[in-house]
Amino acid sequence: MKDENAVYSYTSNQAVEDGILFDMNEMKGLINDVEKGIFSHITSNLLFSKGYMKEGEDINLPNLVDLLNQCGKIMKKKIMLDSFYSGEIELPNGEKQMIFIELNETGRFTILLPEDH
Repeated sequence: MKDENAVYSYTSNQAVEDGILFDMNEMKGLINDVEKGIFSHITSNLLFSKGYMKEGEDINLPNLVDLLNQCGKIMKKKIMLDSFYSGEIELPNGEKQMIFIELNETGRFTILLPEDH
């Protein structure tokens, strides 16, 4: 939904170009129906700093699928669909981490760390 009173907007596509977000569509062929899923983006900070991907290497696919599953469970805890969710996940190293899941302009959701909000 476009806000006609907005002074400035920053789209998910611009954030992908700037390296702030990772576009889940890059996982086509690796994750079934990723382009139809509810998650469209993940912050690069979450991917690179929490063990899902290392700079210059391929994404750790099993860990990424686990992240998506955990986020789906957080969203299912609410009775009605909402535009913002928060919850705790288990990172690949076993630590617990608070995350946010927020509706973006694509009509799908972005997964992010609280400090990325």
